[in-house]
Amino acid sequence: MKNSNSLQVSEVKSADEELRDLPKGLSFFDPIIRHEAKEALEAGGEVYVSQNSDGHKSGLFIYDDYEATGTIFTRSREVFDHFYLLKPSSYIFSEYEAAEHPKEVWNIWQLDIEKVSLDHRFKHHVSMEYDVGEIERFMASSQPETNRQWIKVALRNGDKCFVVRIANRIVSMAWMTIVGGVARSHGLYVEPQFRKKGIMRDNLHARLIYLKSRHVHTLINEISESNIASSSHAARAGEKIVGKIFLYTSPDSNVPSSSFIKGQKPGSF
Repeated sequence: MKNSNSLQVSEVKSADEELRDLPKGLSFFDPIIRHEAKEALEAGGEVYVSQNSDGHKSGLFIYDDYEATGTIFTRSREVFDHFYLLKPSSYIFSEYEAAEHPKEVWNIWQLDIEKVSLDHRFKHHVSMEYDVGEIERFMASSQPETNRQWIKVALRNGDKCFVVRIANRIVSMAWMTIVGGVARSHGLYVEPQFRKKGIMRDNLHARLIYLKSRHVHTLINEISESNIASSSHAARAGEKIVGKIFLYTSPDSNVPSSSFIKGQKPGSF
């Protein structure tokens, strides 16, 4: 399909085949974009790529219909505008800042794993979980908006799920996507009654030990500026803010673009 004489947009069917030549500099998340696109397709989502008039790829849009959430990767206003309107009434993440659209600001945090001390005394046992049923049960109550198809896909593609159990029940979870020397942390959750007990700090250090064993050098994650608790946790862990990503709500045909739906899903992409 075409948007204009200068912009061509097509739907991606195979991330491995059609996105192998994505240009560098499209996004801060360059190292993991193709992995995220592959998982989205395998979980029943949609992926679209844009090209400019000379055939160079200028943007990517990853969308999950179940979650009504997508991410636009581009440096182009024309590409952003096209993808922003492609899926009405959806949550849309993008590093592109469109000043006139209401948005929520999320900070991109980064940790240099090689500089992290592993001198940590654990209060809770942290393990990697592979039981899809157990993970689904926990996420159904803690993050019900998550596309359940993604769980099997993520585990099959090498994503790691770290959990803390109390009385043989999962009370905390954190996911990691690892591509080469970069890991992205997402889907972090601790049940309310178990917060402020050091569980997430234990989970983080377990992940760091694992990442060091895999020779991963960088950990990234995104946290809403309004989430003071998680931001403080990241800062205490030595993470630094290296960029921003914005959460928009795409307009419905019957809803003015100035109407922003408050709230967000607890993770991006």
